[in-house]
Amino acid sequence: MKISYNWLKEFIDFNWSVKELAGKLTFAGVEIEGIEELPSGDFQLDLEITPNRPDCLSLLGLAREIRALNGGQINVPGCQVTEGPQDVNSLAKIEVEDKQGCPRYLARVITGVKVAESPEWLKKKLESIGLRPINNVADITNLALYEFGHPLHAFDLDKLSGHKIIVRRAKAGEAMVTLDGTERKLTPEYLVIADSNRPAAIAGIMGGLESEISSTTKNVLLESAYFDPPLIRRGSRDLGLKSDASYRFERGADPNILEQAVNRAARLISEIAGGQIAKGIIDVSAKKFPADWELKLRPEKACSLLGADIKPEKMAEILNALELKSKISGNAINVQVPSFRADLSREADLIEEIGRIYGYDNLPAEGITPWPVPGVQRPREKAVEKIVDSMVFQGFCQHYGLPLMDPSHYTKLGLAREDNLVELDNPLSSDLSVLRPVLLPGLLEAGQRNLNNGLNRVRLFECGLVFAPGKPAPSESLKLGILACGERENQSWDRKPGIFDFFDLKGALEFLFESLKIKGVCYSQNYKNPKPFLHPGRSVELLLDGAVIGWAGELDASVLKVWDIKEKLYCSELELEPVLKLMAGAVSQFSEIPKFPGVKRDLAIMVPRPVTSREILEAVTKTGGAILERAELFDLYAGDQVEKGQKSLAFSLSYRHPERTLNDAEVNQVHQEIVKALKDKFGAGIR
Repeated sequence: MKISYNWLKEFIDFNWSVKELAGKLTFAGVEIEGIEELPSGDFQLDLEITPNRPDCLSLLGLAREIRALNGGQINVPGCQVTEGPQDVNSLAKIEVEDKQGCPRYLARVITGVKVAESPEWLKKKLESIGLRPINNVADITNLALYEFGHPLHAFDLDKLSGHKIIVRRAKAGEAMVTLDGTERKLTPEYLVIADSNRPAAIAGIMGGLESEISSTTKNVLLESAYFDPPLIRRGSRDLGLKSDASYRFERGADPNILEQAVNRAARLISEIAGGQIAKGIIDVSAKKFPADWELKLRPEKACSLLGADIKPEKMAEILNALELKSKISGNAINVQVPSFRADLSREADLIEEIGRIYGYDNLPAEGITPWPVPGVQRPREKAVEKIVDSMVFQGFCQHYGLPLMDPSHYTKLGLAREDNLVELDNPLSSDLSVLRPVLLPGLLEAGQRNLNNGLNRVRLFECGLVFAPGKPAPSESLKLGILACGERENQSWDRKPGIFDFFDLKGALEFLFESLKIKGVCYSQNYKNPKPFLHPGRSVELLLDGAVIGWAGELDASVLKVWDIKEKLYCSELELEPVLKLMAGAVSQFSEIPKFPGVKRDLAIMVPRPVTSREILEAVTKTGGAILERAELFDLYAGDQVEKGQKSLAFSLSYRHPERTLNDAEVNQVHQEIVKALKDKFGAGIR
């Protein structure tokens, strides 16, 4: 919101420079984002008002803040009107069909007006806050809006069919052209101000072109209403239409300032545009709004939380300056909160008001009573933290992605959209319109940004929720996503860095499972559900005790091209629920350092290519029994020196007995049993 320094001084006199004003308001919680000097010896201030403070979206509200900070008297603009003899009810009718969407609707009628250019003083005021003057009637509604913070709308009464206003939901298929010249398609989700035949405005957002004030307007119907904030917020977002009115209504207007605001505008229209104000106000109210409510403040509690010795009298003075009527009663202060401060609902809110006006910079740095709130981690959270620690230990950076995504990113992976996505009813934007079903798109976006910024080594992971359609509500599951590409290690003077490949990804996964004490994980290329975004020959499914828990592999070249990534990229995604379940039942086991020497033997065999090293290792481990301490693959060869359809695998086997030194005969016997088992099961030949 933009305001004028000089215009603000008309509401309350103060001797601060514009920079001092900006500093004082910012320290009190009303942030000033920018200051622009105007040619007329004025300054325009750009304010960022938090959603909970709609009372500050007016010069009157800002004047209250200044009075609390600096003292002084507020000059409230004149709102008294002189009415004519003609009864307003004989000139217009108001009917509210949607009483929840519009709990209160007021209207005044001014007859015999002359629409013309606004006087110079009015035009200068609007120009000082960045508004373009239109005509005297429209300009007056804008003036009253910035004075009191309540949106008003002026209709040409004679353009309203039947001189009637109907507040209702739009009908399916209805359309109207708004003041910005754009045709808007309406649905029953939108609240409209209609006449007997058609919509004349989108309630709380923007008026219609057909009922706007023009040079031929003689009679004006002036609207002052209260609309349901969530309804206006949804409508404004769905239409992509923001206005000064919607900005205020969606934050919660003051339902008890309607009459004051409409009287202010009616008075100015009568004075500037001529005409006569009809007798009375049409007031259609479906709900009684309280003028105020009472809260109790304990000064002792306030001093404890703020860490400052502030006298109860000073607290009451601060609150009264903010128009929070306060009276000291024994050990408490009774506070009447007016309806324009809907953000104040509990004692802590009042203490915050005292703190910000007293000055956070005046509070002592020491002496605040600490709140003994111990941090408690559930077992599940601790388990997830172990997963994160393991990935970070390996040099991966944790990525925090949004649970929302662009549906086009799903199809960019070669996946059919169909019914696999959970769509939002009211998305913030088209590129955040579905709940993510996988983690990969978010990691790809982050990886792409890193590569585009010149990084030659990208390591990312994310522990996050993914979503799938379900009844009565979408289902969610926790997954681990991994993405890596580029150089395997940092550059060094004595060696050229290798490039991260599939086996590095596999090694990272194996390290993860080993650090979590998870056994029974294996890899399979016999896909049950092939992933179209993975290279078919360089990808695997991950199985835990026979059940698929994820996948890992190299991203297919066609997908890299769509995402404009030129590096080979490796990724994986795992279901964490079965992993966390095993972690919950895992017991750490320790063994003492071996006392007796071990014996190492190498084993080189020829096997058919379809046989995997994991199958061989499982057979070796099973046959080796208690004295086989470790078995590791250290060489693979499938070149011209071996028979077609065969491959050579070399393993290092470590034997050790926990209670004595092994002799050669014992080792030879077990080694030969392993060779025989491999020959019988896989047709392996010894090299």
